[in-house]
Amino acid sequence: MKVEFVHPDGAEDPRAVAMLPATGGFPASDRPLFLAGYHELCRVDLSGGRAMEICGGGGMLAAGVAENFPDAEVIGLDLYAASSPELDERMRRFSGLSYVAGDAFDLSSYDDESLDLVWGQAALHHLAHNPGGLAKEVFRVLKPGGRMVFIFEPMGHNLLVAAIRAVRMAQHELGDESNLYLSQFEKMATRFSKCEVQMFNFLGYPMKGFSDRFEWLSRSVHKLDSWLFRKFPKLLRYGANCNVIFTK
Repeated sequence: MKVEFVHPDGAEDPRAVAMLPATGGFPASDRPLFLAGYHELCRVDLSGGRAMEICGGGGMLAAGVAENFPDAEVIGLDLYAASSPELDERMRRFSGLSYVAGDAFDLSSYDDESLDLVWGQAALHHLAHNPGGLAKEVFRVLKPGGRMVFIFEPMGHNLLVAAIRAVRMAQHELGDESNLYLSQFEKMATRFSKCEVQMFNFLGYPMKGFSDRFEWLSRSVHKLDSWLFRKFPKLLRYGANCNVIFTK
């Protein structure tokens, strides 16, 4: 199945905007990417449904989804279950919200076709040693028409971006970071009916050292990237970051 590269139109869903605190310490220049990803989470009607965040860390995004869909069951899964006074308060407000310890590659505690949505934020590149195994397990637990969404992932086809990342990873000794590639998405997509890759940061990534200091410059660079992606679609593959949406 063909993987489709796109650049979102920039429409802002108020529910997606409300989830922006879950971006944590990421710079404002990545706001359009996160908004597009959160918009994809909101496109699944979770009223009375069931969703899971894998590798959810502190659990704030799962809490944001639960707040948007108070009738849904929302599970935040990580190797260590998230816990904080703020999350405890949200679990009291939203009875369907829970946090569990578990392995994204082993969802055997969940029945076949029992989830409407599975997503991760800055997670897939940490699981890229076995993308086929991950896709197989998530496909099993998704209902027909369900979606697997990954938000804010690094792409490695742009050699300049890959070089900059390599320097940053070496400086900070980040041993578990890796780039993602089309071949991995194609391997994951074989089980799904559709795979869309939303691309961002063609010029935006190399210019981050400057643009993150000035909001006006960040907005201008994003607009220029959007124009370039529309004018020259072949550049989409060479964006630095992406959201990936698989539909069963």
